[in-house]
Amino acid sequence: MFSYRHAFHAGNHADVLKHTTLIATLRHLMQKEAGLTLIDTHAGAGLYRLDGDYTETGGEAKDGVVKLMAALRAADQPPAKAVSPAIDDYLDLIASFNPSGALRVYPGSPFVMQHLMRAESRDRLKLFELHPTDSKTLSANIAQLDAGRQIAVARQDGFEGVKPLLPPPPSATGSKRALVLIDPSYEIKSDYAKVSACIQECIKRFPTGTFLVWYPVIP
Repeated sequence: MFSYRHAFHAGNHADVLKHTTLIATLRHLMQKEAGLTLIDTHAGAGLYRLDGDYTETGGEAKDGVVKLMAALRAADQPPAKAVSPAIDDYLDLIASFNPSGALRVYPGSPFVMQHLMRAESRDRLKLFELHPTDSKTLSANIAQLDAGRQIAVARQDGFEGVKPLLPPPPSATGSKRALVLIDPSYEIKSDYAKVSACIQECIKRFPTGTFLVWYPVIP
């Protein structure tokens, strides 16, 4: 199971779809002021260098975020203003991690969620990552934010770690709201059954929660 590294796939076409959907969902949920508990069961390393060894090996970003930005430039459409609010938000996020204008850093789902968190609503983020190297890197990346108790990282199986967190603790206004992202590697066949079992258990524990499950259609 430890052969999977998201860095090989960072910024690919699936990431563009997944992260645009995640941003749009968060924007919708954040129309309410009440705080949110955000949970990522398989967080990865959090940040990825698109010019790094892992990413260069697969080159998948070329058919993902790089291709999207190139298409907008070809249409004389500035990358900062695209064709829909969801894509605008996505590209604004990417730009915030690449202030020089050159596309070098790609934010994974932990940093997508962290970027949109609201201090005034006291949103909280819980990240799980079992891979020893990625968990260490994730902790180091998060530590740079100096976010205190707002963000917590655990080297743990997210399938199990998410369960005690549901239902989430009430916000300052007394409401219980949570978004759970479940996106394992699917490198081992048992992940498919674990996702099904996990989501069923989560819904039993917290039926009013919002759950996003990434399920690959390989062909």
